[in-house]
Amino acid sequence: MKQHLLYILLFIVAGNAMAQSVDLEQFGKENPLKVTGNIAANSVYYNSNQNNAREPFTYFLQGTLNVQLYSFAMPISYSFTNQGKNLDYQLPFNFNRLSLHPKYKWVTAHIGDVNMTFSPYTLSGHQFTGGGVDLTPEGKFKVSAMAGQLLKATEDTEDSRTVPAFKRMGYGLKTEYETEKYKVGVIGFYAKDAITSIDSVPEQKNVLPKENLVLSIEGAYKINNNFDVFAEYASSAITQDLRAQDGNGGKGGMAGLLFNSKISTEYYTALKAGVNYVFDQSSVGVAYERIDPGYQTLGSYYFNNDFENITLNGATTALNNILNVSFNVGYQRDDLNNKKDNATSRMVGSINATASVNERLNITGSYSNFRTYTNVKVNQFDNINDDNLLDNNLDTLDYRQLSQSAMLGINYVISQKETVQQNINFNYNVNDVANEQNGVVRIGDASIFHNFNTAYTIGFPKHQVNITGAVNATLNTIGREDATTIGPTLSVNKQFFENKLNTGLSSSFNTTSNTSGKTSMTNIRANANYRLLERHNINLSLIQLFRNNNYQENAIGLSEFTATLGYNYSFNLPPKFKKNKKDKIFNFTYREYYFEGVHDSISPQVVAVSQEDKFSAILKIKGIKSNLTFLEEIISQTENDSDKKYKQAAIDYLKYLYKHKDFLDTYNDLAFQGLKKLYIEAVEMNDEVEKEYFALQAKVNSAKTKDNKDLAELEVKERRYRAHTYMMEQLQTIHFDDILNDNPPFKIFKDNHISKVFAMLEDGKSREEIQTYLEIQFADMYHKKAL
Repeated sequence: MKQHLLYILLFIVAGNAMAQSVDLEQFGKENPLKVTGNIAANSVYYNSNQNNAREPFTYFLQGTLNVQLYSFAMPISYSFTNQGKNLDYQLPFNFNRLSLHPKYKWVTAHIGDVNMTFSPYTLSGHQFTGGGVDLTPEGKFKVSAMAGQLLKATEDTEDSRTVPAFKRMGYGLKTEYETEKYKVGVIGFYAKDAITSIDSVPEQKNVLPKENLVLSIEGAYKINNNFDVFAEYASSAITQDLRAQDGNGGKGGMAGLLFNSKISTEYYTALKAGVNYVFDQSSVGVAYERIDPGYQTLGSYYFNNDFENITLNGATTALNNILNVSFNVGYQRDDLNNKKDNATSRMVGSINATASVNERLNITGSYSNFRTYTNVKVNQFDNINDDNLLDNNLDTLDYRQLSQSAMLGINYVISQKETVQQNINFNYNVNDVANEQNGVVRIGDASIFHNFNTAYTIGFPKHQVNITGAVNATLNTIGREDATTIGPTLSVNKQFFENKLNTGLSSSFNTTSNTSGKTSMTNIRANANYRLLERHNINLSLIQLFRNNNYQENAIGLSEFTATLGYNYSFNLPPKFKKNKKDKIFNFTYREYYFEGVHDSISPQVVAVSQEDKFSAILKIKGIKSNLTFLEEIISQTENDSDKKYKQAAIDYLKYLYKHKDFLDTYNDLAFQGLKKLYIEAVEMNDEVEKEYFALQAKVNSAKTKDNKDLAELEVKERRYRAHTYMMEQLQTIHFDDILNDNPPFKIFKDNHISKVFAMLEDGKSREEIQTYLEIQFADMYHKKAL
């Protein structure tokens, strides 16, 4: 009965979404039909002299199509690829995706392979195959709903990389009532696995049929123009195994009232609340968040739980908008149920500052400090029964990890003339991590990472040539081992044929020295982009990577070659009829770019900037291409307007590009920090992993009769040991240039996770949360590669 009530609750709005009135006022007006969109096709060839981790040939076909008739619009997006087609293991999702987003006035539908977000605790970006709707009429009510398949049925195979899954269906509803003073919303999300969708339950991989109901109440109240408060409370009921017997319900808060309880059902809550105060050019806020241990929603791929967090943040602008400063201070603790062997708490503090001293000089800086405290709860009988007189457990009772990081960036424009433009920038990062026990940092328990890079760019606008020289250096001390990496980079960019052809050539070389020996790496890149008939783009990218080392006997150097050929076509039908205008020559500059000509000849020059190699990664972020297409249309529409209005449209396009390129720099930094943290933690737990594996191996080998349970456990621990050893070996030789240059396997990793990281930043997630997410994903990547 509860399930029937739930389905009625989730779909009560759906019936009202079908009948819509036709806007008769729009009939008879000019250009009732508009068709816009873009098509992008890319093929990638990959070859390596070692074991290929990628398919030799992959293709990607992506595009958008927007058909608009009067007030009705139907955006369609699609993505097809052969990536994953030849995998010898299975995954519970599709690589190929097709989605439609028809819109009529205040009704927007989402059909096909889509995702929606209601809140972080309920439905949060999980892709599903089905349908959804957003209803945003004029007034105070807003409604969103969804229904579809979250996971497809995937049988378990003998390959350990296979991710088995039950068919999982999900349903969600969000209603919101908002006025100028306050906002109240109610969210419901329900998901259930089909037990019979696969032949057998893969219990050894901890994959069990689940059922989940999450209810959430959120609200905000604006006390005055400067002061507002907000809060969200969520209740989750999740059955970990649907095969379990029925249990006693009614003990799980809001969700428990509508949920069929079983003995494997668990109930959790999450709470977040805060206040914000804005005054003059400053703001300050306080937030509190508490998530129960074990809290889970099947509407999200990744979720942190078992923590309580209190944060204070603020931002201000001073010195006539020259200086912008923001800070964040917080306290976090876990083990909320007091059940863990180790309880951890940490203090977090960070400050960021940006100073635009003048049009030529920009300075950025940041500092963060993390202090993590771990209290080990010792069982008194462990001490009584301990016969190892050399063992001193007291050293582990007071454990503290200290982590500090600082960054300084300086960008200076030396000259910005029509004949020559020069720019130089410096960046320095330092990270210091130390493990302290009883107030003492022992030898080998401290790590420090230095990263420095500087680049000088000179451009000759009239000749459309830019030359950049850069030097990168890192100095890492991890425990007792030092590693140094240093190397130069040189790149040249040149435009031909009235700026229709953009070409680039770059090469970088670096060497890494550590106690194991030396490693050298050479990276050569060439790219070209040709714009044909204003709306066609053909691009080619070639990358050759060589890596050699001298610390392994008879080691074969790595040689990898990647070629990417792409075609992009943007269209706007029917074509617009331009007014006659004077062929007035106009020019303007933006950063290192110089544009000259009549408006309609400058437009393809501006759009061609997005095809340069340094922007290739951000174009893979979900939504970026469609937004750029929209901004391109604005440029096209202002070609008959004044120079001022046209220039603003062109600069808006370029600013949007660089804004997300800056995000790419943030991603690279967070990814590298996540890798460093993963390596430090891997080193710390290495002894434990080895001890567990070899102890059990000795037990099995010495036993007269083999116990099946011990053999199964030994197999698990052996896989863990081998995966951990492989990960340690790989992490030991990684430096920042591997991330920066998209060296394997980080290019594929970036393509898979950059949209998620971007969404987390847009949702206000802290750098620490994103870094933790990336660390977990890196660990998963290395373990899967090892197996």
